Amino acid sequence: MSAPLDAELRRTTHGPITRLSFAPTAPPRDAQVSVYLVGDALVDTGSTRVSRAVLAALRDRPPRRIVLTHQHEDHVGNVRLLLDALGPMPVLAPRELIDVIVATRRVPPYRAAFFGHPHPIERAELSPYDDGDELDCGGVTLTAQATPGHTPGHMALVVREGGLARVMTGDLFTPRPLEVFFEAAIDDAVRSYRAVAALAPDVRLLPTHGRARDDGRAALLRGADELEALAARVHAEVARSGDRDPVRVSERLFGDDPMRAISGGEIGHAVFVRAVLEPVRRLPAIAVTPPAP
Repeated sequence: MSAPLDAELRRTTHGPITRLSFAPTAPPRDAQVSVYLVGDALVDTGSTRVSRAVLAALRDRPPRRIVLTHQHEDHVGNVRLLLDALGPMPVLAPRELIDVIVATRRVPPYRAAFFGHPHPIERAELSPYDDGDELDCGGVTLTAQATPGHTPGHMALVVREGGLARVMTGDLFTPRPLEVFFEAAIDDAVRSYRAVAALAPDVRLLPTHGRARDDGRAALLRGADELEALAARVHAEVARSGDRDPVRVSERLFGDDPMRAISGGEIGHAVFVRAVLEPVRRLPAIAVTPPAP
């Protein structure tokens, strides 16, 4: 008897794109992750916590290539599984991130609890793509759009239909701006938000986490404005106090920061402050640590 599936699947259609959204059946259950089928391609592969459900969902429509938006374990986690189960196929990754993808074999405990450790990937299995590349995916063209901000090297993948752009955004967009990742650069994120909003009169957002958004252009412009306003508060506080320590600045501006402790300084208010004052442009990055006493 086969093992039960490890996630519940919700399948939705967005023009030529099929979204497969997986919610783990075991705690923590708020670790939803999505992958996308476009033509003969799979965009991202989900986390290893939902491996069985991902593989089961793809059995009837196996992809002929994989395209990755970035290097994090909830996006690259199942590449090895899919190659072993479905056979060899091209795996395209942002050129800047290939070394990081190959090097990442384990992640910190809090991330493993949510998404699991990624299965290892070898360098020879990855092919690079770059900003502006047009990827022919069995009759559907994906255009790569550089969208740094969540992490350097991050890419969004765009399907254009006249005045409509459907954008698989990876982790570009977040409705919780103060919970950024430790590889973030807020000024880059603002530019990326505005660049994606400008792609077409009608922009639909297809993120990895959370719901798809038909109001993508408006959501991105609101998000960019919010990030800029929060960044201005940080700069004003630094100018007032003369203190640039991210932890102290975040405590004065935003109060308690429970995620910093939970994540070992990889997520939280202090991470946002550092992403304003010292934006990350190159990997690897380091976590935010408390100031010396």
